[in-house]
Amino acid sequence: MSKNQVFAIRSNKAVTALVNGVSYYKNEADKTSAQSLYEKIKTVALNPTDGLVNQLVEDFDPTQKVFDSQSLVRDELGNWYLKGFTEPLPTKLLTKMKEFIDKGLPLTPLVNFWKLLMLNPADHVKKDLYSFMDQYEFPITDSGYFIAYKSVKKTEKTYKAVNMWVPKEYIQLKASGKDPKDYTVVDKKGDFSIVETSLITDNSGKFIAPDHVAGNLQEMFDSINNLTDETVEAPEFTDWHGGSTQIRLGSPVTMDRSQCDGDPRNTCSTGLHVGAPGYVKGFGGFGGGGGNVYLATLVNPMNVVAVPSDYSYMKMRCCEYYAYGIVDLTNDVTITTPYFEYDYKTWETETLEEQLAEFQGSRSQEAAEKANIMRERLVMVA
Repeated sequence: MSKNQVFAIRSNKAVTALVNGVSYYKNEADKTSAQSLYEKIKTVALNPTDGLVNQLVEDFDPTQKVFDSQSLVRDELGNWYLKGFTEPLPTKLLTKMKEFIDKGLPLTPLVNFWKLLMLNPADHVKKDLYSFMDQYEFPITDSGYFIAYKSVKKTEKTYKAVNMWVPKEYIQLKASGKDPKDYTVVDKKGDFSIVETSLITDNSGKFIAPDHVAGNLQEMFDSINNLTDETVEAPEFTDWHGGSTQIRLGSPVTMDRSQCDGDPRNTCSTGLHVGAPGYVKGFGGFGGGGGNVYLATLVNPMNVVAVPSDYSYMKMRCCEYYAYGIVDLTNDVTITTPYFEYDYKTWETETLEEQLAEFQGSRSQEAAEKANIMRERLVMVA
């Protein structure tokens, strides 16, 4: 005998089904449709087999089945969780997940974002961060980082940086939907370029001018650690306030979290500041016109400290960001960078290992869940 319990309530065009203690609500287009759905629920209530009940739930919430397949579960109060975790998903993030499902997009970026956010010790950040991000459409990467922006000024200092020409070309080609295996790096007296291999080979597949061939782009990218380093003088940047922060592309900027102000009621306070394009464009030397340089940064959600209310919630304080590119904000956001997400992952490993050690041996459910996330991330970034 089935243990399922189903009840129905109809009020005008609104229909509510109570299925095993969980409420499902639907507002139909007209009273006729509402009555039809109401009758269907009553029919299922007379014979509440698992198959009929599951189909009824899907009629109310089409994402139920998809969410189950994405390792998400729902409790009796309607809250959604990642399987194995007890922190409920914020409403805005859940809504975005449903939107991704409707569009056939993978949930990987949002799931990884939420796992990292669960590592954040500040409850108000876990609750509000995604709402703030969604308002200004901050992009989220597959690894769960999000992209924010920063206005800085260029200093007179330079530093030796590895010339990441090969990764830069590789990333741009991949972004355009082309296969790097089909392209060759050509060296003309130190002037490097990439050319489609078929254009510089004969019918037998041999290179027409082999002396100019540096190698296959995919193979050179795969063996990037073995390439001869070519160093160039790269500019160093600093913040507009005190001018004491050393900011270099391809390196994280950090501040001890205990030194950052975590109170969102304090607007302009201590911490590392990043924000939306609308905020950074008006910040710096004379309203953005005094030699500003705009940087794209990767921010790990676990490192966000506060989202203050000033500037219409367009900025935030964090204890770490990774500056990875120079941005043109005049029209659309255009990023010029030799670095990318995989570069930042290498920096994350040390932090995760340190935090994981703190949770070892703890018997609390929260600590165990955070430790599981850290172990999973260590495998991902390895």
